[in-house]
Amino acid sequence: MAGYKFKLQNILKLKESMEKDKKNEFGAAIQRLENEKLKLENLNAEMINMCNEVERAAAEGISIQELVKQQQYKEYYKHSISNQKVRTNMAEEHLENCRQELVEAVQDRKIMERLKEIDYCKHLYTEQKNEEKLVDDLVSFKQSNK
Repeated sequence: MAGYKFKLQNILKLKESMEKDKKNEFGAAIQRLENEKLKLENLNAEMINMCNEVERAAAEGISIQELVKQQQYKEYYKHSISNQKVRTNMAEEHLENCRQELVEAVQDRKIMERLKEIDYCKHLYTEQKNEEKLVDDLVSFKQSNK
């Protein structure tokens, strides 16, 4: 029986490599999204703490200059939170794109594996037919020599 070699093995290896790369990209995108969400949570917590400090200071008595300064901090945090929400949304979109690319890479690899399986079955069938022909030829040869 002759050895089997899939003609498209290099392409299958390429598809497997591409899938691995897409998995790595997907993992990095998940990590990026988690980092962006954490930054947003931290900014929100800092904003809440700053507002609580302003309320406490206002109850104790605060100068106009200090109140203006606190208002500027509040505007800074609002702007930072708004920017961070945009970055978080961008990270979510990137994650979704990576997920879609990974799904496509997995499908491509599975298609190639299925082609390999079909090709191997054809190879086995051909080998079986060749063996049957060889046996028939041997039987015919022996009977003709009698």
